[in-house]
Amino acid sequence: MANFQLRQFHFFKRETLQDLPSAFSQPEPLLASAGGDLLFVADSTGSIHIVNRTFIVKSFVATSDAAGTRITQMLHIHQARTLLTIEENVAMASSKPVIKLWPVDKLLRHPDVQPVTVKYQLPTSTPYPLTAVAATPTVNQIALGFAGGHIVLIRGNIPKSKSTKQRTLHKALEPVTNLHLVTDTSGTAVTLFATTTAQTLVFDTSSASGGKSDVGVLEERGCGIGCSQVSEDRELIVARDEAIYFYSVDGRGPCFAFDAPKVLLRRFKHYLLLATAAPSSMVASTEIDGSLLDTDSRVYSYNDATTFTILDTRNKLVAYTGVVSGGVRGVASEWGSVFVLGGHGSLDHFTEKELLEKLDILYRQNLYPLAVKMAQNGNYDAGSVAGIYRKYGDWLYGKDDFDSAMSQYILTIGYVEPSYVIRKYLDAQRLVNLAGYLQELHTMGMATSDHTTLLLNCYTKLRDEERLNRFIHTQENYQFDVDTAIYVCRQAGFYDQALYLADKFCKTEMYLKLRVEDQNDIRSALEYMRALGDADVSAYLAEFGRRCLASLPKETTELLVDVCIRGMDARVAKETENQEPASVDGLGIRAQSAVVPSAGSLSLRRIQHLFADQPAWLAAFLERIITVRWQKNPVENGIVEEEESDMKSAWNTLLELYLCGVESPLHELASSSDQQQRTPKERALELLRSPHASIDWDRAYILCASNNFAEGIALLYEQRGDVAALLELYIDVDDVHSIRELLATHGEKQPELYIKALHYFARNPQDKDNQRSLSECLETIEKHNIMSPLRVLQALGGSENSGVTLGMVRGFVTRQIDATAARIKDNERVIGSYTSEHELHHRQMHELKNSPVVFQSTKCSACMAPLDLPSVHFLCKHSYHQRCLGDVLESCPKCLVQNQVLEDQRARQEVGARKHDLFFDKLHKADDGFDVIAEWFSKNPFAFTKLVDQ
Repeated sequence: MANFQLRQFHFFKRETLQDLPSAFSQPEPLLASAGGDLLFVADSTGSIHIVNRTFIVKSFVATSDAAGTRITQMLHIHQARTLLTIEENVAMASSKPVIKLWPVDKLLRHPDVQPVTVKYQLPTSTPYPLTAVAATPTVNQIALGFAGGHIVLIRGNIPKSKSTKQRTLHKALEPVTNLHLVTDTSGTAVTLFATTTAQTLVFDTSSASGGKSDVGVLEERGCGIGCSQVSEDRELIVARDEAIYFYSVDGRGPCFAFDAPKVLLRRFKHYLLLATAAPSSMVASTEIDGSLLDTDSRVYSYNDATTFTILDTRNKLVAYTGVVSGGVRGVASEWGSVFVLGGHGSLDHFTEKELLEKLDILYRQNLYPLAVKMAQNGNYDAGSVAGIYRKYGDWLYGKDDFDSAMSQYILTIGYVEPSYVIRKYLDAQRLVNLAGYLQELHTMGMATSDHTTLLLNCYTKLRDEERLNRFIHTQENYQFDVDTAIYVCRQAGFYDQALYLADKFCKTEMYLKLRVEDQNDIRSALEYMRALGDADVSAYLAEFGRRCLASLPKETTELLVDVCIRGMDARVAKETENQEPASVDGLGIRAQSAVVPSAGSLSLRRIQHLFADQPAWLAAFLERIITVRWQKNPVENGIVEEEESDMKSAWNTLLELYLCGVESPLHELASSSDQQQRTPKERALELLRSPHASIDWDRAYILCASNNFAEGIALLYEQRGDVAALLELYIDVDDVHSIRELLATHGEKQPELYIKALHYFARNPQDKDNQRSLSECLETIEKHNIMSPLRVLQALGGSENSGVTLGMVRGFVTRQIDATAARIKDNERVIGSYTSEHELHHRQMHELKNSPVVFQSTKCSACMAPLDLPSVHFLCKHSYHQRCLGDVLESCPKCLVQNQVLEDQRARQEVGARKHDLFFDKLHKADDGFDVIAEWFSKNPFAFTKLVDQ
């Protein structure tokens, strides 16, 4: 009966080999091979033919010369390189089968090599045909099965016929059809599987009892001759008409349904090679050589056509099916191929198609699940398998089976570009599928930030808050871009989810943006910032401080104060630590001090812009900082360079706020109720008077001047000691009382103040105080000779606004005239004396040049001893011994000092005559320029002038 449950394919190429050696055309051939790169063919004449890959044949006679002797069974033991043959005389039913072992390598070299004949005893006196034989890879055990149901085990060094023992393992009621000796990987444990026509048995032949263990009945069903094999996993495979069964030592395992009358079973890789016959091929015989058979057992004729099937048990399909004319005489697998020997001497060669070729066949039939399975079993790499999943998904997508297609696309993650799948599911109706795919991408760690964005957009567009929460809250490794997830949740209005992620992953900036900008929850934002380190809170206050001040100015100001003060303390501590020498331990290693955390560089200069819209709270902030940090002597707290800059900025800014009329709203910052009642300008004056205030004078002056704060300007001038500028200020504001106090305090040290005061009083002489002040000014000017009378008179009457009368200055003018007359007389007297002296010197010089000089001195002017020759006489009438003068002969020693004074005076005059800049400077600064010119001419400056010819 045909099998319609399995899909049938042609995954093998069939080729009927031509021009075969004559060995294949012999009557009733047998075919055997089990590796070793050789095929063995036995014919009815008793010859065995060894065929290599190139089909070169070496033959030898394997039977005796007795008539009717032939090879009935043949087994190639690959590991031992031994060929086992069963020789029987079919003409004599009472003959004993002969078991021979042929060394294959020796046969290839010398075909006349004699075999080893295995000695054994028949289990009964009645001869039964030998229906099954098996051997271990090392040929230390051979199992024999007879048609009478006996199973005999031969143990020992069988190839050398030494120490062999024989034991009958079991006596069945039915003929033995198949035997298989299976060893484990170590080769120590040996299991014998046996089948009869009615039972499936198992024996442990590796026990110490020599195989005398209880028989294990796997199932009360058997199989025909040649219808069992051993799998790669050392399991017994039994082919029955309805199915193929797998057995382990523990019992029956899975089965493979394939309903067809089985003739032969062989194994090739993971394939099962089956020969099946049509029901017409059955022979109505129920006995073999007089032995009763089970009613389920049937014997098939080899003369009719046989169907040859290759089953892929791994992929559950028929890899090939075809008809072999004349029946199947033998099946062998060698050289990666399968050879089927037909009853008419034909040899069919089956080669497996390449995996790509087989997959192509499946693609054409849209059998993608089978293609995937085959690729996986064929050790295809994961990328290639993913390509099949992609094809399968595309096929399902083309049939509008979007859900099933997506299940296939998910299997391609990591190998197929995600954009290939995403583009197919961007339609709004397929967002659920797209979300599932994207979530798998994240689970496998293959997602990018774009994928996260798209997934969250899917959740938000679907308004699937439950899945969104599950995606966010149930992640273990969080294999997605957190920043992107927060951004998408924020954009979609899922603020709670965005806050959860920002808080969990310490995305402080994003958390604060959500609180401040999106939820306007300023109080929560401030509480969150208080829990941060100073460095972090400083950065975020700089960013969000203005929004916080607009909503909660008091709380924000308090936080800013705390952060700034802690930052200043930290900077001082760090500076102190850097200045301390590092300690040295006992090993001579310099120990490193603990690093003080940075304060985050949130200086006052970086904070003040936050209060651009809150000047009152800026004043409160600065007052608090100054009160806590700098109100006392700043040296006690320690100030580093950066803090010093902050301190100056704070004082100057607070002064500016006061001068602009800004008052702090925090009344508790004031130290007393009296301070609370003062005006901002009064506080500005107090600030300027504070000995601890570090205020820039120039800036303070500009602020006071721009706000017309005269009291502040006066205080600044006073602090700077600029009395002249202070006087100018009092004059500008017509503060006569302050002018008089200033003159009384500083007039003695700075008489020039009276000059400015004189000009001021001259403008308003009618005022009683001004008249008295004018008189005092004139007395002081006269007393200290500060101004020339001419300049005084010019100051008093040189202005159109002057109201000074002659009566107001009569006394001053009279005294100045009298003093001038007295000076004239003194000058005339001095002139007369200079004239007389000049005339005297002129006469002396004339006499020296034109009249002889008589030296009458008789004593030496140095030693006062009488003069003797040699002597030296000078024109000044001094005479000396030459020995008293020594080396000084140019000038008189007694007149030398006086002459040197004159020479120095002349040199100074010569140098001074060239200093024209000094002359003009004195001329500009002098009250009486004529005196300067007269003094300059008295020094005869032109005497040193040299005329240069042009």
